[in-house]
Amino acid sequence: MQQTVATSDLFQRRVAEVVPKHMRQMEQAIANRDFAAFAEVTMKDSNSFHATCADTYPPIFYMNDTSRAAIRAVEAINAAAGRTVAAYTFDAGPNAVVYYLEQDAELVVGTFAPLLEGISGWKDGAKALKSSAVLDEAVAGLLKGGISRVIMTGVGGDPVKSEQHLV
Repeated sequence: MQQTVATSDLFQRRVAEVVPKHMRQMEQAIANRDFAAFAEVTMKDSNSFHATCADTYPPIFYMNDTSRAAIRAVEAINAAAGRTVAAYTFDAGPNAVVYYLEQDAELVVGTFAPLLEGISGWKDGAKALKSSAVLDEAVAGLLKGGISRVIMTGVGGDPVKSEQHLV
C-alpha cells in the first residue's frame, strides 16, 4: 500500500472523497436495513480499492480471473432476481466474499452449488437448492477450476462479554 499511496492519483481522490462518501452511504444503508444499498456501496468500494491498486506504479493486481468470474456470477444472480440479492467484495487478495440475505439463499447458493460441490468448506445438501441464474460457460469454468476452499458463515447473535484472553 505504501507504493499506492506514493504513486496513485486515484488513491488521493479515494481518501479525500470516495471513502467518506461510501462511509456515509454505508451507515445509512445499515441504519435503514437496506440490503440493496449496502450491496451497491460494498461492490463500488471494492471496485474503487482495486482500481487504486491498478493505478499504482508499477500496478498491483490482487484479483485474478477467478475473482472476476465471481463478480460476473454475482451480476448474473442479481440480473436473474431482477433486484440486488447478492454483493461481492474482495480484500487485498483474490478471495471473494459474497453477501446475501437468508431469504435469498436458494438463488445465491443454488447458483454456486453445482460448481462448488465437493470443495472443502462447501455445505452438503446445497445442491438441492435451485437457481434461475444462468452463468456464462467461461465464468462457470473459471469458478469450478479456480476455487479450492469455501468458508460459509453467517451473522451470529448479540455480542457476548468474555473474560478469556490471550495475554
